[in-house]
Amino acid sequence: MVKPIDKSLMAIARGIEQLPGLSLEQRATSQNWTEAPYNRWSFQRVQQFTSTVRVTRSPEPLTISAALQDFSELGFLDSQGSHCTIAQMLDRTWTDGFLVMHKGQILTENYLNGMRADSLHLIMSCSKSFLSTLFGIYVDRGDLDPDQQIERYLPELIGSGIEGATLQNLLDMQVGVKFNEDYDDLDSDLRQSEIATGWRQSDGAYDGPTDMLSYASTLRSDGGAHGDVFHYQSVLTNMLGCALERVTGRRFADLFAEHVWHPIGSEQDLVSISDAAGYASFEGGFNVCLRDFARFGQLICDNGRVNQTQVVPESWISECRYGDEQLVDAFARGEYAEVIKGGAYHNKWWQRDPQNGIIMALGIHGQIIYINPEINFVAVKMSTHPGATDIEFTVDQMLGIEAIAENLIDQEAHGH
Repeated sequence: MVKPIDKSLMAIARGIEQLPGLSLEQRATSQNWTEAPYNRWSFQRVQQFTSTVRVTRSPEPLTISAALQDFSELGFLDSQGSHCTIAQMLDRTWTDGFLVMHKGQILTENYLNGMRADSLHLIMSCSKSFLSTLFGIYVDRGDLDPDQQIERYLPELIGSGIEGATLQNLLDMQVGVKFNEDYDDLDSDLRQSEIATGWRQSDGAYDGPTDMLSYASTLRSDGGAHGDVFHYQSVLTNMLGCALERVTGRRFADLFAEHVWHPIGSEQDLVSISDAAGYASFEGGFNVCLRDFARFGQLICDNGRVNQTQVVPESWISECRYGDEQLVDAFARGEYAEVIKGGAYHNKWWQRDPQNGIIMALGIHGQIIYINPEINFVAVKMSTHPGATDIEFTVDQMLGIEAIAENLIDQEAHGH
């Protein structure tokens, strides 16, 4: 559920950060590491709190050229209609890393909160969009059929609330399964699934499944039809990842390294949270460095190509970028309609502009990849918002990024 900014939570987070005595490092635990203010420290050190799997970096990292510009004083109207500069936006939205690319060149690269170029940062649900690229490769090969029901690939889900949903239903988050993903509800289904998927250790009260597939098989129908309404449920992405591994007979780390991470010329490993069965946390557990975050965004911006090599099928990228009437309508009746008005969600990508193909990867606490292929523009931001889903912060980040994009369009129009 999307919530407005909790001012008291921000005040508490700021206050605790400044208290004398124990540091955030000393107070962060396997129980509280995802919460403010501990996330300010832990989101760059996830391996200290969870089991992980590793996707190896490219043996031949690709250099990104730079033509740096200073956008810090560039102004725009924020979500409240007030004047704001890029510098102010970065400061008040708890930024850890921010990078903008235009035509394949880095224009600005900022590191805050102790983050460095080689730091790995949790990207939360932007991980879903990473999985989408790999999924599209195997759809193109014919190994996965979006029109087939999930139980064809994972018979363990027969009898669950997910049974009968097609892979496309799961890709578009249109599944009639009962799963409460309220990040602030300590008794939500999400809290239970965090234990099952390796995010959090049990406090002793949980005695359910300890891997994502077994957990998903326990979920029941919410009474709604599959393919009707967009309802954000991270557990669905985990099932797509499990189906991919089942079909290929290989683990995600090997698949992603071969098909995506090495081809884009990554300079650091990708590290993912993993469950007891060794499944990567496809829903949101990936950790990458800022430049690799941008390299991935540029892959999508370039229609799945790296230099002259087609890495991800161009047809899949095009499918992800554009939304039809059904997608827009389903999104409008979902819980995030107010955040991206007129938008849609398709193949694990948020469509900022379904008609013009502007898309985003989004993650709670302020992670974002913003891609406008029409002007060859990519912006990425890593953050540690105190709240999981703050509307104002999320929209302000988008508006600030779009102000930079518009500034670049103006520069070109005036010959700069």
